[in-house]
Amino acid sequence: MLEWESYKELIPLVVSWLLGVENTILAEGRSLTAAEVADARSVGVKTPENIRVLMVDAVAQPENPVLLKAGSETGLLGESVSGRTVGYGIEIVHGQANRALLRHEFRHVYQFESAGSRERFVTDYIKSVLKDGYFDSVYEQDARAFESY
Repeated sequence: MLEWESYKELIPLVVSWLLGVENTILAEGRSLTAAEVADARSVGVKTPENIRVLMVDAVAQPENPVLLKAGSETGLLGESVSGRTVGYGIEIVHGQANRALLRHEFRHVYQFESAGSRERFVTDYIKSVLKDGYFDSVYEQDARAFESY
């Protein structure tokens, strides 16, 4: 198990980097279709009109080598990532988009909204991944439960 003490000091750097990623997605991404807005609402998103989706060749990776190493160690970064939610921004790798993946990512938007702040969500999410592993974290289990429709 990875220890929180080894990662907690990175939270401000992670939050700052993710804010930059989200700003790029919000500036360059597309709005949701009417059907996607309905799906986002159905998984609990309060303000789906704020969501933007950006199709990418690969999800963004930090340039900071410490963040890159931490992301690799925790399983949060890697070649197998097909989508990622950052606040109201969603990155989807070209060729991976489907309704189940979008509903999964919309649920992460709901989780972000429910946390009340970017820092609280990132902190709680990372703690969950460190405790239970990426696949078994409560956030990922919850998001997977909303993939079907």
